[in-house]
Amino acid sequence: MGTLDDMNHLKNKRIRSVADLLQDQFRLSLVHLENVVRGTICGAIRHKLIPTPQNLVTSTPLTTTYESFFGLHPLSQVLDRTNPLTQIVHGRKLSYLGPGGLTGRTASFRIRDIHPSHYGRICPIDTSEGINVGLIGSLAFHARMGYWGSLESPFYDISEKSTGSRLLYLSPDRDEYYMLAAGNSLALNQDIQEEQVVPARYRQEFLTIA
Repeated sequence: MGTLDDMNHLKNKRIRSVADLLQDQFRLSLVHLENVVRGTICGAIRHKLIPTPQNLVTSTPLTTTYESFFGLHPLSQVLDRTNPLTQIVHGRKLSYLGPGGLTGRTASFRIRDIHPSHYGRICPIDTSEGINVGLIGSLAFHARMGYWGSLESPFYDISEKSTGSRLLYLSPDRDEYYMLAAGNSLALNQDIQEEQVVPARYRQEFLTIA
């Protein structure tokens, strides 16, 4: 028997970075530049002129496209430079809003809610208030974005056979194969000889292990 996919699980989501958005704008500017070059060539043929590379290729389509993006795009904001901390926090924001995303009036409560796959990846506290609550968040302290746009969180691989601990960055689709315990609990109990009960998470379920 198979299992139904959870649409709110982070393994079914991909982060679109600023580089991805700029890449889309660059593609639009190239299309605009192609139309300008075609129009210039047709005009030169009509007037029996010889176009030069300087007249054919200009930076105007590129500059106008990027000026429009940074000035009018819904996700484009002025960086908060109140202090270094607010500047770092503002640069690590995540948003469900914007073109191709959700809106504050149509997003359901399940999308806004905290999901177990957010553990170690998205801060459960730092979010907007009002209509955008749960739709704008921040990366967790140690989280990073993987190669394919997935959020990765660091974990120490600890087992009875291993003599040391190995740091692993797990994507949301990989951490289901591990039993994840809180790092502070392991640190507090490492010098205690008797068996200890530690809270852990396994396959999106929170439990306690000994």
